[in-house]
Amino acid sequence: MGNLRTKSKAMMNKRLSRLSILTLCTVFALTGISTVEQILSLNGREAGYSNRAIAQTASEQIARSVYQKASPAVVTVKDGRGHGSGFVVSQDGLIITNAHVVEGSPSVVTVVFADGKQLPADVIGFAKGGLDLAVLKIHNQKNLPTLALATPGSAEVGDRVFGLGTPLESKLNDTFTQGDINRIDRKDGRIQHDTVIQGGNSGGPLLNTKGQVIGVNTSGYGTLNSGTNFAIPVSDVRSFLAAARKGDLSSVSTLEKSQPPTTQAISLNGQVINGSLAQGDFTPSSIQQYFPDINLASSFVDSYQFQAKEGQKVVIEMTSKQINPSLTLYQVIETNEGQQHKKIAENDDRGAGDFNSRITAILPTDGVYYLFASSPYQETGDYSLRAVANP
Repeated sequence: MGNLRTKSKAMMNKRLSRLSILTLCTVFALTGISTVEQILSLNGREAGYSNRAIAQTASEQIARSVYQKASPAVVTVKDGRGHGSGFVVSQDGLIITNAHVVEGSPSVVTVVFADGKQLPADVIGFAKGGLDLAVLKIHNQKNLPTLALATPGSAEVGDRVFGLGTPLESKLNDTFTQGDINRIDRKDGRIQHDTVIQGGNSGGPLLNTKGQVIGVNTSGYGTLNSGTNFAIPVSDVRSFLAAARKGDLSSVSTLEKSQPPTTQAISLNGQVINGSLAQGDFTPSSIQQYFPDINLASSFVDSYQFQAKEGQKVVIEMTSKQINPSLTLYQVIETNEGQQHKKIAENDDRGAGDFNSRITAILPTDGVYYLFASSPYQETGDYSLRAVANP
């Protein structure tokens, strides 16, 4: 009997031992599965991050490659009144730019390369038929860097594109921006894009991801990435270049000129002027036909002028419930070569959360000043303007 109890107890201990082992194995198995899942999950997250990093790096590499190819061949075009942009298309010195950049310029202008090198260039001629293109020529050159022209029709809506040029001020040369093609006009092929361009970018190239020219930047509305900008398609550039090499050019610009901007006098006694920005008002590009050195980042523009004395402090306010007001003040400087214009002040927002505009400036000299009332976006609507001067 004692032996049976001993055997029974031994068998029970053996079964418990087997059950314990089975339980531990199950725990280890489950733990292992959980660990494997964590490892796989971690690896998945790392792989996703790696893929994003690779994609980002590839995108950056494309942009860097385009800039490195294009930068040496893009120039600032200066004529003593203002500036624009352009690009070299032949090693012996042919340069494409906009007609409105050199319209009314001397027969010889200065082109400045990204490395600071300056060379004189002859204004060879203008496109016929009102096309906003002109060609310049640097003489005694054989190995200038050039930009290749893309195949006509190769650009499509959605393509990534790049701009290169000299916006706003000549010291901002070699400014590189990027965006997308938003629309291509079916009638004339004009390219609409949101790559940032502003006054001074006119005549510069619009580039594809291969660094080839698909268009010439010529005009635009708005600022920052809300911009609606336009470029002449490369098909027109190719045709114009072929005509230029045959000497089939106009000696003067054939652009259809708008009427000179109507400038309204504004008093400095605090009288309120009620104005309105509307379709058909002057745009920055139409103002530049007459004042090439005035660069405005806006859509529609009203212009005002006043006479003031040196040392006067002026406070000018523009308010509106319909648009985002913007003010820009220029000084008129009389020189032996004619009028020049120097920016004195500008303002878009009066303060945090206040989208109205206020300029406060102490005027540097006696004379005439131009005031431009606008909106930095493609907006229309009513506004009020008020200017006060302290002696």
